[in-house]
Amino acid sequence: MTRFIRSVSIFTLLILTFCSAALSAANITGIVKDMDSGEPLMEAAVKLVTAKDSTFVAGVTTDIDGKFTLSNIKAGKYVLTVSYIGYADLEKPVTVANSNVRLGELRLKEASHVLGEVSVVAVKTPIKVMEDTVEYNADSYHTQPNAVVEDLLKRLPGVEVGTDGAITANGKTVSKILIDGKEFFSDDPQVASKNLPANMVDKLQVVDRKSDMARLTGVDDGEDETVINLTFKKGMNQGWFGTAEAGYGTDDRYMGSFNVNRFWDGNQVTLLGNFNNTNQLGFTDSNGNRFRRFGGNRGITESRALGLNFNVGKEDIIRVGGDIMWSNTDANSTTRQDRQYLFEDNSTYSKIRQATRDRGNNFRGDFRVLWKPDSFNTLEFRPNFSMNFNKSNNSELTSYYNSAMEKVSDNTAVSHSKGDSYEAGARLIYSHSFKQHRGRSFSISGQYRFSNVKEKETSINDFIRYIMEEDPDNTGDDSELLNQYTDNHTWSNQVMGQFTWTEPLGNVANGHFLTFAYRANYRWNNADKLVYNIPEDYDLDIFPPVGEEPDPDYSNRYRNNYFNQNIRLGYKKVGEKSNFEVGLALVPQMSKSIYLDNADKNISRWVWNYAPFLRYRYKFSKRSSIQANYRGQSSQPSMAQLQPVLDISNPTNKVQGNPNLDPSFTHNINIRFQDFNMESQRSIMFMFNAQVVQNSIISKTTYDQYGSRLTEYLNVNGVWNGRLMNMFSMPLRNKLWSISNHIFANAQHNVGFNNGTRNSSLSFTVRESPGITYRPDHFEIELRPLYSLQTTHNSVQKNGNQTVHTYGGRFDGSYYTPWGLTIQTDINYSATSGYAAGYDTRTWMWNATISQQFLRSKALTLAVKVYDLLNQRNNIRRNVTANYIDDVEYNSLNRYFMVTLSYRFNSFGKGNEPNGGGDFMRGGRPGGPGHGPGGPGGGRGPR
Repeated sequence: MTRFIRSVSIFTLLILTFCSAALSAANITGIVKDMDSGEPLMEAAVKLVTAKDSTFVAGVTTDIDGKFTLSNIKAGKYVLTVSYIGYADLEKPVTVANSNVRLGELRLKEASHVLGEVSVVAVKTPIKVMEDTVEYNADSYHTQPNAVVEDLLKRLPGVEVGTDGAITANGKTVSKILIDGKEFFSDDPQVASKNLPANMVDKLQVVDRKSDMARLTGVDDGEDETVINLTFKKGMNQGWFGTAEAGYGTDDRYMGSFNVNRFWDGNQVTLLGNFNNTNQLGFTDSNGNRFRRFGGNRGITESRALGLNFNVGKEDIIRVGGDIMWSNTDANSTTRQDRQYLFEDNSTYSKIRQATRDRGNNFRGDFRVLWKPDSFNTLEFRPNFSMNFNKSNNSELTSYYNSAMEKVSDNTAVSHSKGDSYEAGARLIYSHSFKQHRGRSFSISGQYRFSNVKEKETSINDFIRYIMEEDPDNTGDDSELLNQYTDNHTWSNQVMGQFTWTEPLGNVANGHFLTFAYRANYRWNNADKLVYNIPEDYDLDIFPPVGEEPDPDYSNRYRNNYFNQNIRLGYKKVGEKSNFEVGLALVPQMSKSIYLDNADKNISRWVWNYAPFLRYRYKFSKRSSIQANYRGQSSQPSMAQLQPVLDISNPTNKVQGNPNLDPSFTHNINIRFQDFNMESQRSIMFMFNAQVVQNSIISKTTYDQYGSRLTEYLNVNGVWNGRLMNMFSMPLRNKLWSISNHIFANAQHNVGFNNGTRNSSLSFTVRESPGITYRPDHFEIELRPLYSLQTTHNSVQKNGNQTVHTYGGRFDGSYYTPWGLTIQTDINYSATSGYAAGYDTRTWMWNATISQQFLRSKALTLAVKVYDLLNQRNNIRRNVTANYIDDVEYNSLNRYFMVTLSYRFNSFGKGNEPNGGGDFMRGGRPGGPGHGPGGPGGGRGPR
């Protein structure tokens, strides 16, 4: 019995010891990614050894998402080593206590090749293409000391910045700018592009990716986006840094801006301000998206803005971020527009002269909370609000001419409007991955949005018809005068819910998945337009008086309801070299419109649509891949297009909807190939996009002899466009020279109706822009010629067939000295032929800056700038449709001189400053004289 008790005691002790060890054991988790692209690395080797004597403890390889888990690791100190072919090993000390250890992202750097007894000049690759990313090395594109990110963007091949500040990359609109992968002022990329200093940027990545919802839930929703990610220079993630600048110039031009940044342990806070009358808005003026009379971003604008952005948290477990912004604009614009209407047997013309003043105030906030308690659960909450106020004054004269260039009518319109809008909303998403069933996951989300827009307007519209010989009934001038007060009110509520599920098929290692998503969206949209006729000598301050009735011919009131559903089923195959996803979405849609003033014109309809999708990607190697995407998308006509109510508020442009319109269906095709050669540093990318629209909804216009037109809506087929783009970049043998090329071709086919006659318009555009750059130690020059050809062919009016040539180029030059003197210039030459008489141009646009840096750290910069030195800037645009050809010119900012003083500061500390100490403050050329480790003549640093 004693022996038995002793055995039980020993066994119990062993059990307790084992349990104690098990309770003290922990798991170590992490994700292995490429340092530059952020792509997960599959099958990377992860090894854990003891810190004391390097005894092997455990080892695993990463899965298809780059994730790994080392289980049941006892408390103690260890060294974790990550290895991957072609990459430098990463070693990380790890301490295990009584809880799990989350290492987060572990980024591996490509291995460098060591050449014996060979001196190698370090050169950063100007452009690198990788799967969905085009990466630019910022130091390869020198800008002036006080330049902002927008100035850098304008120099990148394939990237364009419009006159309104909108950014496009490879033909796609950039929806947001990130900083080190984190959102910066939500969906307004111009806040970053117009305010952040260019010389704080190390790399700029243009990324094509799925939407936030798709990336969070893992289920494709077909809503892709193009974003720009800015990575800061080394050492700028700990401390304070910022700039302040002020300037004054001729014609009372002024500017002032500042930004203060605090970065620490992956957290970021930014405060910025921008005040000027030089068309540098520093943000996107959202008034134009809300109010009917807002004149847009043309002309000359005085603007003011203040903003705060933050992103803080504990590693990736919980992140809290957002932004608050106030902005104000005062814009004055004048427009000269000549339009040629394309009729079957003749052409008619209109001349429009317009002057507009728009004043806007905006206050908005966007916030986000992201919580990841573990690797299996994610919760995201995004509330937002905005308040927008607008005042607009507009005067416009439209003259209409017949084919003999005889004036047949004039329409004078003068309006004054004032609008207010209030909006708020929130989105909540929860996603979960099953711990016991790898690969299985689901998500659930909800969203609510409210909008209330009020706009009041007084307008005078005088339409004069002149005597015409072919109109015997017209015995004298005929004038139609409208003096009206309009009260517009639109308000809406929107509720959306979504559920997604991902299910692995068989062994998850084989990479087969089934995806399902259901989304329901219900929206109430209400619109009241009440128009009152204004008697002569009436006091508008108290209009409309009590008891005054709106004019029923110009007023309308709608109550619109929409209920849209999306039922999506897909199959996904994830492999080592290829990814494949295919599926189909059913989209039942209900729309109901109640016309309060006439129940006979109410509309109610159900429509079932479908939308297939396909994604395929194949990796030839880590740096070479091809991908092809197809997405079908169905679009309902708007209620304004469906309403069978004649809108006669503008006597020269009456509009009537068509209740028999069918939904349009768009086929979207995208093919992209990219290849990067590490040895030669050669980057190449081809991209093809195409859209084919079935049942496209177009405007059908009919005109009378005085130019008054009636616009209706029809479904047509034959609308399509295709786009081909190629980008090439490579440094030459000695690395001081580099060449690039960007070629773009676009074909577009439109269908329109003029006076009942169908017209097909085919336009073709090709643009070629090669570039060559020379970067020795003391200066930098870049030449980028440009040639563009646009042809237009019409099936009805052959006289409308035209060819426009645009040619010219851009030259950038910089010279810098060790004592802080910098001379920078950029010259743009642009010439056109083929426009209407008076619109062809020959323009030299020459900007120049000379600056001197002061103080020991060269943090203070005094600069003299000249904008449009030759005073030749103009803004002329051509717009070609199947109905007409427009040539438009509007006023712009012309030559001025300005003196600026700027100060840059940081608290990075010795040895922790960007590029080895002071490059960010100096604003000079990285690696240039006095900037490298050896000082003047000390050799070339990284470029």
